[in-house]
Amino acid sequence: MNLPNINPQLRKKFARSFVRDYVFVIRETEFGTNINKIVDMDCYDDAIWNREKTIKSMSISSARNWWNELVDRGFERL
Repeated sequence: MNLPNINPQLRKKFARSFVRDYVFVIRETEFGTNINKIVDMDCYDDAIWNREKTIKSMSISSARNWWNELVDRGFERL
């Protein structure tokens, strides 16, 4: 996962037309003179918000690890 201008998304279609989307929201935070990029990951099941799968304030490296794990599970980039 690199850092695109728009928020990257992964999608997987399951049996009976069930769809799960993961959206990675990349944002910058500023602490004094430090500016850090952090990532929130939100999950949508069939376009319905699912808080159980949401992860907030991950580091870029943690988000890359999640991204790669989801790709290994068969999710595809939109």
